[in-house]
Amino acid sequence: MISLLTIILQVALEAFIKNPNLAGGSLCGYFPQDTTVSEAPKGYQPFYISHVARHGSRFLSKSSSDCFRVADTLAVYAGKGMLTDEGLALWEDLKMLYGMSDGRFGSLTALGAQEHRDICARMVRHYPEVFSGPARRQVITWSTISQRVQDSRAAFTDELTSRAPSVKIDEKVPQKSGTNSYALQEVTGIHLTKAERAAAAKEEKSFHKWADLLRKGYDYNVFETRIFKDPAAIPAKTVKYIVRESFKALKTGCVTDPATMPSIGKYFTPRELYALWVGGTLSWARYLNFPGYVNPFTTARGAILECIIRDADEAVTLNSPVAATLRFSHDTYMLPLMASMKLEGTVLSCTEQEIPEYFQDYNFVCPACNVQLIFYRAGKNAPILVKFLRNEKETLIHGLEPATGYYYDWQAVKRFWQKKIL
Repeated sequence: MISLLTIILQVALEAFIKNPNLAGGSLCGYFPQDTTVSEAPKGYQPFYISHVARHGSRFLSKSSSDCFRVADTLAVYAGKGMLTDEGLALWEDLKMLYGMSDGRFGSLTALGAQEHRDICARMVRHYPEVFSGPARRQVITWSTISQRVQDSRAAFTDELTSRAPSVKIDEKVPQKSGTNSYALQEVTGIHLTKAERAAAAKEEKSFHKWADLLRKGYDYNVFETRIFKDPAAIPAKTVKYIVRESFKALKTGCVTDPATMPSIGKYFTPRELYALWVGGTLSWARYLNFPGYVNPFTTARGAILECIIRDADEAVTLNSPVAATLRFSHDTYMLPLMASMKLEGTVLSCTEQEIPEYFQDYNFVCPACNVQLIFYRAGKNAPILVKFLRNEKETLIHGLEPATGYYYDWQAVKRFWQKKIL
């Protein structure tokens, strides 16, 4: 177990040493992993794009805003002269972050909007043929009713119209459905039933068990010596509270105002970041294809997969005016969609305790994370080809051979999905 932990820890340490903010996991800020465009098969050109994305970086959510109470705890120790200079700096940073966030909890940040503008800019630059043709000028967009999601869509389409003025944006208006405000099938798919959620919760207990084991006994000695003049005088329970709540706030602060807020590496070592991060990345395992795990989340996303197939089949007809379909949603819909597509990296063949070695949440569900399907045609009788991008990196489908390179026969993809998930 010790050697295994060393291996797993090393994967995260290497990443956190280079970029501590990655420990923020699903809140770490978007970073394109690889925008290389491989050469298409001879005679083929892109003509249609299906794009699904999470909203961009946001302010701290309202439900998590109570983490700022830790500033009151630090104020007590500051009044007693028990904080070091770093402890006082942490206190000031938390107060500054609260001032930035107050009244804007959960809203899209300026960085979040820029993330989507940049993704759009690269899309147009890499696939100009899609948006410059005289016949295909319609771009259909979908969004959940969440304001930060709609603002993300607006940032993307504003950039698109500035770079491709001839396109016409067809903005679909999201509607509430029943008691679930996000039950927009075009974007999220079908929601789980009560029984399915109960079954998933039962399966997830083992993931939480391994998260607790992998960080068991870690006492954050380095952090407490940085923050307190006399760490021995501070109850261990209080230290862990300050650690947990400061981390929760600071990892969002990094994408709230990067020019002002410090990296979370200012206060936490890579080893401490690992202990704080590992539970988060393991919690995402419930959305993955995992041995022996019945995944109702992935099955429930079959509805949006059907929508993607429907739209693509309509768009590949020669007389279609549609150049792209853009969908904007949330992280808890994005990863199940990636898993239902069987994208590379979402099918794990390891033990539960090894998951952090093979799956890191920041590589999949960071803000503005996205899946792109780029469609190519060569002629009237040639098969339609499609390639997949996950966060702008060309990727493969687990269990299906491509026609060549990263390019798949669209009909083969549909048959594969029909057999595996639909």
